[in-house]
Amino acid sequence: MGYSSPVLSGLNIEVRRGEVLGVLGPNGSGKSTLLKTLMSALKPIAGTAFIDGSEIFCLKSDRLARKMSIMLTERVEVGFLTGYGVVALGRYPYVDAFGRLSVNDRKTIEECLQLVNADYLADRLFSEMSDGEKQKVLIARALAQEPEVILMDEPTSYLDARHKLEVMLLLRKIATEKNIAIILTTHDVELALRICDRVVLVKNGGVVAEGIPEEILTSEIMRNVYGVENARFEIEIGSFELRNDGIDARVHVVCGGGSGANLMRLLAKKGIAFTAGVVHVSDVDYVIARNTAAHLITEKPYREITDTAFEKAKELISKKVVIDSGFPVGEFNMKNLELLKCAKKILSLRNAEELEKLGIDAIPVKLSKIPEVLSCHKSIHLRQ
Repeated sequence: MGYSSPVLSGLNIEVRRGEVLGVLGPNGSGKSTLLKTLMSALKPIAGTAFIDGSEIFCLKSDRLARKMSIMLTERVEVGFLTGYGVVALGRYPYVDAFGRLSVNDRKTIEECLQLVNADYLADRLFSEMSDGEKQKVLIARALAQEPEVILMDEPTSYLDARHKLEVMLLLRKIATEKNIAIILTTHDVELALRICDRVVLVKNGGVVAEGIPEEILTSEIMRNVYGVENARFEIEIGSFELRNDGIDARVHVVCGGGSGANLMRLLAKKGIAFTAGVVHVSDVDYVIARNTAAHLITEKPYREITDTAFEKAKELISKKVVIDSGFPVGEFNMKNLELLKCAKKILSLRNAEELEKLGIDAIPVKLSKIPEVLSCHKSIHLRQ
């Protein structure tokens, strides 16, 4: 696929109805070229594509429009059309020579608006809608074509968190309930993990990997595809985590149970080098710490912290400011509480009442104030 020369080649895949296929890759890797080829706007240099056994490039436009609908990233300008009017455009392949909508057409339009929870937008001008509302109406328009396949280019672009989530859930619902195949391109790895049945990763004109996202979206493959060196993709949490390679760590974080995730991300973002531990390998804090901490003391999952790990952590906190993340105290991590009591300089995210109850001599501080306090901790009278 390409223009005067190939942009993407070696792609050999099958998409079934009811499946969502995600195509991921860096800019210029051929994702949009793939969609343009599948929608017959661009003829392949070699090879071909079929839908229900018919070669796409031999189908007449009206027949192809009954089998395939398209949503691209370009902003749509539809004049003074309402939401209903935009969805009605999806019935174009079915109307008579005069462009009149039948009773069945109108019923289909209304059903599509209801399916995407956009029936309240039927009488609103499309130009006055938010990006999220427009996207739902455009999905309804695509559904109104009653296609077997929907092609989508970056379906969550420009959307805020709420509408992004709505669209994600909506696409999964459409694929399952309407038995429609969806092929989408995206940079959104979270989207691929949450709704795609399979993914294809492309780079440098070829396919790097193909399969289910739970197996394919590994740290190594994502680093290879996107060339990211200062962050690592963690499939356990579905996001990239910043690396913090500072070696002159003057701060140590004691955490667990996910209590230290935001704290460690904040320190990494501010470029504050720190060590961490003892953290259980099964803990979400471990996933964050293995990227952001300069050094990490760990313990095996579901196991009481051993004396060996405790002594290593105790040695590590020497001459460091220790930050207590406010971790929940339980049977397996009692030694982390003991570790806090061995520290000389402690900042804690717990309140004063909880600190007194646990017998920890520390300065309670809000998360947002941690970088500021650390920058001037030498002038603060901490426990000696």
